[in-house]
Amino acid sequence: MAYKVRLTKGLSYSGIVNADRKNPITEVKSKKDLEEVLATGHFELVKAEEEKEDKGE
Repeated sequence: MAYKVRLTKGLSYSGIVNADRKNPITEVKSKKDLEEVLATGHFELVKAEEEKEDKGE
């Protein structure tokens, strides 16, 4: 599952992910990374994208 997060504090952030004023939205691939990014206090969750599986419906 991929998660999109948006930079909310500061002009830029470099660490687990990179974001700046011009590109405030970035993507993290795992829930563990998401929790670490959100714990910084500089990001908010924008969207969680589930990988689509063909269920034959």
